[in-house]
Amino acid sequence: MDCGGKGFSEVIKVALTHDVDRIDKIYQYLQYPLTSLLRGNFGRAWYHLSTVSKWKTVYWNFEKLTELEDKYGVRSTFFYLIETIPFDLFKPSEWNLALGRYDIRDKRILTAIETLKKGGWEIGLHGSYNSYKDLNLLKWEKKTLEEAAGLEVTGIRQHYLNMNNDTWQIQKDAGFLYDTTLGYNNTIGFMDGKVAPFSPFNDHFVEFPMTMMDFCFNAEKDKWKLTEKITSQAEENDGIIVLNWHPDNLDEGDFPGFFRDYENLIQFYKEKGARFDTLKNYYAELKTSKI
Repeated sequence: MDCGGKGFSEVIKVALTHDVDRIDKIYQYLQYPLTSLLRGNFGRAWYHLSTVSKWKTVYWNFEKLTELEDKYGVRSTFFYLIETIPFDLFKPSEWNLALGRYDIRDKRILTAIETLKKGGWEIGLHGSYNSYKDLNLLKWEKKTLEEAAGLEVTGIRQHYLNMNNDTWQIQKDAGFLYDTTLGYNNTIGFMDGKVAPFSPFNDHFVEFPMTMMDFCFNAEKDKWKLTEKITSQAEENDGIIVLNWHPDNLDEGDFPGFFRDYENLIQFYKEKGARFDTLKNYYAELKTSKI
């Protein structure tokens, strides 16, 4: 069931979101210099080695994000990750999942969450790598985040955008009201022609398609031409333009242009008179008017 329609809103609608994958730069101090050296880029290798003393600040960009969003009078949704994959020396493909993760009860995290709560931001769950197919694991992650944050968590996006045919049912059974996983990890736009929010089961559970992610937007040569096309599609089909910018990707040294892209997009939509809101608030409006 399509949850859009002219009764929902007449203006361009934007939802800003952030997947909090990691908060500290750790194993990357080995990985990135080695990768740069193998590519013959000695300058980049030296850059990464020279920032070791800043390991607790390079990926910690919460104040940077909230100050920017305060500047433009907008709010966003932060999806926090609770990853439990153990480190296995013989599974190098999982090293990046097992290493560098954070504890949701870390004092810095809890302080940030409290600031976000008081300031009108939304807290959601960034479902761990395997939770998209594991109901018990997803229930545990939801409960753990709720206990740590001191609030009910109703929204989710899966790590790595992992999904299968059972994921929405698992999310619904775990107690979530909406998901925002459906989207591309190699380009920008609406996947499978899904523009407006929709209910996979024709009930209260809603999918908000993810529209643009930082890596994909930054790498796209025709990013602004595509953005205009995406904006027109959203206007014509009552869609919500859901942006996903990772806090750990906002350091200019590690990820040149990512923060600038994010601010430029906010300015772009502000100039078009767009409405900015959290997914929780969009969901509440949909439930009241359409579901």
